[in-house]
Amino acid sequence: MVEKNSRPQEIMLTRTIHAPATRVYDAFTSAEGWCEWCCEKAETDARIGGKLHIYTEGYNAYGEFLTLEKDKTIVFTWDGDKEPPTRIHVRLEEQGNNTLVTFKVIVLDPEQGRAEFAEFLERVWGRALDNLKAIQEEKSGT
Repeated sequence: MVEKNSRPQEIMLTRTIHAPATRVYDAFTSAEGWCEWCCEKAETDARIGGKLHIYTEGYNAYGEFLTLEKDKTIVFTWDGDKEPPTRIHVRLEEQGNNTLVTFKVIVLDPEQGRAEFAEFLERVWGRALDNLKAIQEEKSGT
């Protein structure tokens, strides 16, 4: 009998963005913010229990905000088309004129915690965070 790994799989990404934490926080909590860096359309209700829906190029993802600490922490669920559900933790730490973004994705279904899926998450979210960084820094004029 093969023992199944019941521990959730996690990936963690970090980016230092030359922008204030309040602008980065808004990018994760407002529909306009999501549309600037991640999707074509978005609906957000940035309150505990509020819903999140993003759409881009035939892809939908739905989520629910679990934790919101203004300019510091955002935690939400993420259930994308044909993907196992995840929980995303975003921590913002202002460092002078920069914001350190720590972005952690936890795969909620341990059966789906395959190495290929982790690589997919790192690639997709890595590109998205690079885009967030570029857009926020363009707004800052850097």
